[in-house]
Amino acid sequence: MYPYEREWSINSVELERYVAAKQNWDESKMLINKIRNYLSTIDPEIASQIQTIAAAGSLGRMEACQEVSDADLIIVLSDSIDPKSDQAINIYNFVWESLKPLKLDQPKVTGVFAKPTTQNELTSSIGKAKEEYDIYSKRLLFLLETQPLYKDSNYTALIHAIVERYADKYVKNDSKKEWTLLLNDLIRYFRALAVNYQWDFENEVEKWAIRNVKLRHSRLVMYSGLLMLLGEASKERQDKVSWLQKQLKKTPLERLAWVYEQNYDWNFHRIIGSYNVFLSRLNDVKVRKALNFNPRDLTGNPDHPYQDRYTNLEFVNLKANSDGLIAELLRFVFTRRGTWTERFFEYLIF
Repeated sequence: MYPYEREWSINSVELERYVAAKQNWDESKMLINKIRNYLSTIDPEIASQIQTIAAAGSLGRMEACQEVSDADLIIVLSDSIDPKSDQAINIYNFVWESLKPLKLDQPKVTGVFAKPTTQNELTSSIGKAKEEYDIYSKRLLFLLETQPLYKDSNYTALIHAIVERYADKYVKNDSKKEWTLLLNDLIRYFRALAVNYQWDFENEVEKWAIRNVKLRHSRLVMYSGLLMLLGEASKERQDKVSWLQKQLKKTPLERLAWVYEQNYDWNFHRIIGSYNVFLSRLNDVKVRKALNFNPRDLTGNPDHPYQDRYTNLEFVNLKANSDGLIAELLRFVFTRRGTWTERFFEYLIF
């Protein structure tokens, strides 16, 4: 079962102890089911041209707060449709029009979620140097943090197709090998995010702080969840492909909790404790507003130096919170030497 159909799945961690995380899980389930109900009424002619629709972002991670979260949708069309055509754009707009009663914020027009895609587009250019950021972002996000909203069986088939494509000629042929291509693509995506956020500081100053806080919390957990699955997969010698496909039904936070559990490391409370603080603060509209600041307004300095961000208390507190989260993730990864294969660590670093 996918997370939107069930409760938190890790028995060694009581989610109820982490109020914001539990509240957001429950609110995500409600919102996903509302979206699914509206999508189920789409005109059959339009429906035949849609392969699947997935929720990414906070909704895909089961971390949405009804008061402040938007909906990042990945709309996948039939391969017979050119994703850049007017036909594709019309279907994309039709989907959003169907959801209009929910009053969801549509993605910004320059963002990853502003255009539809196809399975062929997502899988045909893996490894190509000139592959567009929007394409490989959507592909990785399918594996990192999505939930099905429409045509679940097609969603599952697409996830499997993406995994099979990464496995081709590698772990599909020999499960003693590592997920080298997927690991490289995952690292590429996360580093691209980090570089893009640095650009934000120079060019979209008022958005930088909240994006940096998200990078150091939700984006980090999203990335680490899959990264640590790949580390744990290095121990699998029978069927790495089926193994990974099964584990991808967990949310990023569940993946981390599960890997901790598999390694008899009972320090996951350090992760979810810090993460619960992050969720509780970002659930507060006032906090989010406070984080959308321009450093010039804090000090009157027209050059808005980098260190001016520390005059904002909300940013300072969440930055410190993320330091503890990152330190714990580093500790856990480094202590896997001798458990995860040396090949995995080689590919991770070099």
